Amino acid sequence: MTARLARWSLLLLTVFLLAVWWPLLKDLLFEYRYGKTDLFYSPVLERFVYKELLGEGHQFIYRDQDGTDYDRETFETLIPFIYYKNMELWGRLPLSLAGRSFDKAQIQAERQVLELDPVELPGHAPRIPLFPLFEANPGRARLRFPEDIMRPGERLAFINSDANRLDPELTRRFTAALTEAGFAWPVQDTFGRVSILKAFDAGYFLLDHAGDLFQLRRVDGVPEVTPVPLPEGLAVRHVKVAENKRGEYLGLVLSRDDRLFLLAQDEARRSAAGLIPLALPGYEPDRMALKILFNPLYRTAIYSDQREIKAVAMDKGFEPIASYDRTMAMAEPRLVDRVWEALVPFSLDLRDPNGRYLRLSLDVHGPLALPGIGLALVLAWLLLRQRGLHLPSMLPTLLLVGLTGLYGLIAVALIPPEAPHGAAGADRRLGRAPVPGAANA
Repeated sequence: MTARLARWSLLLLTVFLLAVWWPLLKDLLFEYRYGKTDLFYSPVLERFVYKELLGEGHQFIYRDQDGTDYDRETFETLIPFIYYKNMELWGRLPLSLAGRSFDKAQIQAERQVLELDPVELPGHAPRIPLFPLFEANPGRARLRFPEDIMRPGERLAFINSDANRLDPELTRRFTAALTEAGFAWPVQDTFGRVSILKAFDAGYFLLDHAGDLFQLRRVDGVPEVTPVPLPEGLAVRHVKVAENKRGEYLGLVLSRDDRLFLLAQDEARRSAAGLIPLALPGYEPDRMALKILFNPLYRTAIYSDQREIKAVAMDKGFEPIASYDRTMAMAEPRLVDRVWEALVPFSLDLRDPNGRYLRLSLDVHGPLALPGIGLALVLAWLLLRQRGLHLPSMLPTLLLVGLTGLYGLIAVALIPPEAPHGAAGADRRLGRAPVPGAANA
């Protein structure tokens, strides 16, 4: 009984390892050559255009939503705000669009990109709850890291990095400033951007126990606390801070029901208009990467997973004017993928494409895998017959192979079943020498 349990444990472990490592080997041997679609809204055509990398040879296609193909240079002229440096080299500046003229300085002043990837969301990657609170007015050209680290919790503790010791004065001063502003302890979450390579420092956005949002900055060593007005009933899930030198919008606010809002930098605008809602149908932040492109005429939100890409073009007031979605070329299965799905019934993946944690996911190939399962069952039956087993004693092993296909077949070949008790007697009746130890197997 113990030997049988050990054998079946080894069989299942072998199947698991094969289902994890064989797909990785397949991807290594047959490298994926397709790229994600780059999708834009053309101010020239007033339609969506895109480029895609197709297969071998670094071959790109340049196409609009109606299926019209373009050469590369023509394609770039259709989105001149993206390729404004080429427009300058080609002598096409200033641009004349929508009855207006745009020179290089105007285009640069209106350009901004805001991004939000699934890996940035809470729960998608490990976070160490220690944050450097920069001095927002450093008196020099660049920001620099402070000597202390902020640790949010029951209070806002500051730890001196050199001495690894609590700084009681900073802790008291910043905790008191938040309390006076109406902050409800403890800190529920902290959002900000840790980098000195940014145009300015917006500090951190702290979510309090009541679900209210506060902006905390250090200005000339003094805490500056600003409550952020939220729409009624909005529960904040994440704040993506982006300190861009354009400075009009400070970042994105994601609600727990997956609504997305723009966060204006100017406090007066925030107080007057609150957060600016974005209408993004079909947006799923846990699996879709989002990019918002700003130019002098439009704002375009593009969001995609590994299969589908969607886009919404908006005017400068963020009212939708056009939308488009398509299945990307990278989602089309290759011949090697179809053969793989016919050979094995499933694959296991420990990688999370939308996070930095290990996550076991099962990809079932369904009816496509029936040929591989049938082949594995026939080979397993022949193998077991060769071992002298009869159908009743084969059934558990055949059931394993029927569920796991070639994985199970290889496991059975590597870890063969016990020889039947009557194998030695049968050998004598047939005139063969008995296998040593077969009667005791």
